[in-house]
Order: sequence, then C-alpha cells, then structure tokens
Amino acid sequence: MLNRTIGILTFHRHLFSDRGQYLCVYGVIVFVMKIKFLKLKNWLLMALMGAIGASGCKSNSKIAVTEEPPAPRPTPREEIRLMYGVPTMNYMIRGQVHDDDGQPLGDIRINMLELNMAITGDSLHGDPERVSEYLESTFVATDKNGRFSIESSGRPQESVRLLVRDVDGENNGGAFVNHVVDVEVTPEGLDRTNAGGWNQGTFNKELDITLERK
Repeated sequence: MLNRTIGILTFHRHLFSDRGQYLCVYGVIVFVMKIKFLKLKNWLLMALMGAIGASGCKSNSKIAVTEEPPAPRPTPREEIRLMYGVPTMNYMIRGQVHDDDGQPLGDIRINMLELNMAITGDSLHGDPERVSEYLESTFVATDKNGRFSIESSGRPQESVRLLVRDVDGENNGGAFVNHVVDVEVTPEGLDRTNAGGWNQGTFNKELDITLERK
C-alpha cells in the first residue's frame, strides 16, 4: 500500500507543475488514507472484541449450574404446634378392701372425689343433691373378694381422694365406718408410655384398705 501511495504522489507531482496545487492534492490523499486506516483499525478492534466475547461465552457455557435441593421438611416431633386445652392425666387405682381380721368385704362402694369436695369420714359438705347424684353415678363396688379397680381421667393432681362406703348395713360381714383414703401422686407411679399432647400419662397405684366396724 505504501509503494502504491508513493507512486500516486509521484504521478500527481508530474501532473501538477505548480507546487501549491501539488500540496493541496497531497493533503487530500493523506486525509483519505488516514480515514481508511482508522476504519481498518476499528474493524480490527471490533473483530478482536468479538473473538474475545465468543471465547468468553463458550467458556461460560461449560460451567454447570446446579440448584441446591430443598431443605427436608421437619418431622412432626420437630414442628412447633399450637394447641389449646388443659393438661390431663389418667388414673388407674386398684386394690382390696377387708376388715380388721383381713376378711375381704364385698359390695363396698368406692368413689374418686372431685377436687372441690371437702369431706370427713362420714359426710360430704356441699350441695346435697349434687353430691348424692355424683356418688351414685361414679362409684365402683368391690367383688366378693374385696377387689376393685377405678379408671378415671382429669387434671393432674398432687393427690387423689377416695371415699370408701359401706351401704348395705349388717350384710356382707357387718356395718363399717366410711373411710377416706388420700393417695399421693408420685413420679414412681406415673407411666408415660402413652403420654402426648396435653396428656401427661397414667398414674397407677395398688391399695390395701382396712375398714373399722361401727
């Protein structure tokens, strides 16, 4: 390209004898060559940038994008549950009732009393009709061997109270004084096998009860 340009300039120098005309033509030719050089330079830069961009895209396409698996859902025991209610406890009280001589007493009635029932050995204080209805609807009776079993459910207590009554007079071994038994609820007697939610488990107790004759 340089030899071609020199040849053009020499031709124009012979063509234009006047120095001013020659310089004018020379300036135009230099200007045109600069424009062509700049266009070539820009084209080369664009080609180079395109090559770099294509190489970068090709490299990026090889990067494996992996998504993390979702976190496992918590098990039911790990979940925080909002529950409404009151704590409860099951009571399983068994035993035998006998007299001073150790003879088993049948048909003795036993009630597990409510918390608000204040009692003495022979009486209940409170609404007489309500107390009477409660005693008649919730008792268990001993069998001929004096054995009994009470199953109940209610709020957890530090102790439970049983009322033991002889209601048949002189039958079944004679007349006996009513008896109150307070049973302490201890951790040793608490079975938590079926506990869950608001239920705190089952309290188990075996009793041996002696009644005094009237």
